[in-house]
Amino acid sequence: MRLTDRILKDIRYYEIKPKDFTGDFNGLIGNVYQITDDTNSIGQRIARKLNECEFISGEFDHIYINFTENLKSGNLVESEKFLDKRIKYVDYGIEPKTFNSLTEFEKNQLVKDVTFKSLTLLFEKDNKKIEKIIEVQNLLNKFETEIEIAYKTKETHSYKIEIGYMINPKKTLSKIVVKYFDKKNDIQNITTRNLYFYEDIFYLVDKIEVKNGKIIFTHKKTSLGEITTAKYEKPIEIEITEMERNNTHY
Repeated sequence: MRLTDRILKDIRYYEIKPKDFTGDFNGLIGNVYQITDDTNSIGQRIARKLNECEFISGEFDHIYINFTENLKSGNLVESEKFLDKRIKYVDYGIEPKTFNSLTEFEKNQLVKDVTFKSLTLLFEKDNKKIEKIIEVQNLLNKFETEIEIAYKTKETHSYKIEIGYMINPKKTLSKIVVKYFDKKNDIQNITTRNLYFYEDIFYLVDKIEVKNGKIIFTHKKTSLGEITTAKYEKPIEIEITEMERNNTHY
């Protein structure tokens, strides 16, 4: 992959330190702007859904959106800040008191809107990318916190398994979503398993096997894989007969 062909990985939110702020300040949003439990998950969902689509963001693969009172309210600009070529910064103007006066729903909606406007700002000259951004926005509006991101599939002549994940749906733990399609009997089943962090799926589910009526996930046998999955029972085994019938699929 060329350095200009990186696929988007993450969208995060930060805040610019106000002039009159006193005390510890690490730049992560939440010190000045009173965020919701879902704020950080919003950026993760959008970024990972675009990642699923192999959305090429260019030389950078991380987008950091800075909330600041130093810009006129509602203004959105590409930041001059540069620390790493793999990170693109965008500044959004809003007074802390304005943001903090919003309801939880209004805050989440604003964060979503600012995120998609930031993406549009960065890729406005590429119509195909804008189409993909709009597609993901429509999916997020439809499924909200329960939007699924595809991860792996395994298919044979008799079955197909789709593995995906949801990031903190309805304020709960993230989920592995397992869908099993029985081709012979034309039956679709579904189940979920909890994840402490959505990124854990990349280490928990390395290989997929069907044996003795069970779907078995083998974790990555690397140093990082062993550390990341240490808090889970392994291997993950799912009894196919205990899965729920699935009547919806997108």
